[in-house]
Amino acid sequence: MAKTISDIAKEAGVSISTVSRVMNNTKAVSDELKEKVYKVIEKNNYTPNIHAQSLTTKKTDIIGVVIPDISNSVFGAITKGINSICSKEGYTLMVCESGGEQEREIKLLNALEEKQIDGVIFSGVYVDEKMIDIMQKKDYPVVLVQQEANMKNTPLDTVTCENVQAIYDVVKSYYEMGHKRIAYLGGPEYDYSSGQLRLSGYKNAMDELGLDIPDSYIQQVEFSFNGGYEGMRKIYEESKELPTAVVAGGDVIAVGAIQFLNDNGIGVPEKISVIGFDDLEFSTYMSPKLSTVRIPYFEEGEKAAGILFDRIKNSNQGINGGNGYEVYYAEHKIIRRGTVKSLK
Repeated sequence: MAKTISDIAKEAGVSISTVSRVMNNTKAVSDELKEKVYKVIEKNNYTPNIHAQSLTTKKTDIIGVVIPDISNSVFGAITKGINSICSKEGYTLMVCESGGEQEREIKLLNALEEKQIDGVIFSGVYVDEKMIDIMQKKDYPVVLVQQEANMKNTPLDTVTCENVQAIYDVVKSYYEMGHKRIAYLGGPEYDYSSGQLRLSGYKNAMDELGLDIPDSYIQQVEFSFNGGYEGMRKIYEESKELPTAVVAGGDVIAVGAIQFLNDNGIGVPEKISVIGFDDLEFSTYMSPKLSTVRIPYFEEGEKAAGILFDRIKNSNQGINGGNGYEVYYAEHKIIRRGTVKSLK
């Protein structure tokens, strides 16, 4: 018969609450007691019955994380940030990959509710009214990370970067270096934050500066090397006059674009400057090193987890804290390296 927490407490000669405190790290326990309890736990291969615990405590100490692509370095950094806070709080992560498909996202949210998780940090590609309605009806709080809701007033706690302003700043930076023919090679149109908002930042800046935007200068592609390569091919083949600068909506897109330019004998940055977005680790291992927009994704994950735990600990305020929602924009920074050149 499987051992219970009562059995462990009896064999260790301590109270049940002491065993609970040791396992959940909720209150200070002396090192001597910890060692005593852990020895009994290891001896009996004891594992607490999470579902039984949740019936009485209404807590499973599990946080769900829903992301579109596990292999994407951006979400890897965000998840690491989330986990750094969860570990301190004694929580375990349950990471789910949705592929960016809304029906899959809905199924995952339902499955996480059945698992009685304590909260969810969610990153999709298009959070519309349907998704918001579903999230608000769940028994757990939800925090959006690196994706804003597709509506004027975000009805959920949100941690992201200022996508519009970041791309706007890149265009202005190019202009100050003397560039006037500036193309945009960004993420897919169906991605609200990383696709639509970043494109609007580009258009806003170009309009304010009075710069023309030929149709060929805007290409929206998947966040992949191949997407960047093929998007740059279209700019090259369809433009009457090539741009002198390219704003890429992601570092992987930028690398694909640079590869196409290299394959066709167009020097970077001698002929065309390229700036990426994300500042992923490989950016500094390229030759020349990639200029980019740095986003602190690890810190975004930490902030999102911090907000979620505030909601969990203050559940008396209602789902997602009642009417008060926190929207936090992480600071972005343009990092100039070897793939940009001033024309002045």
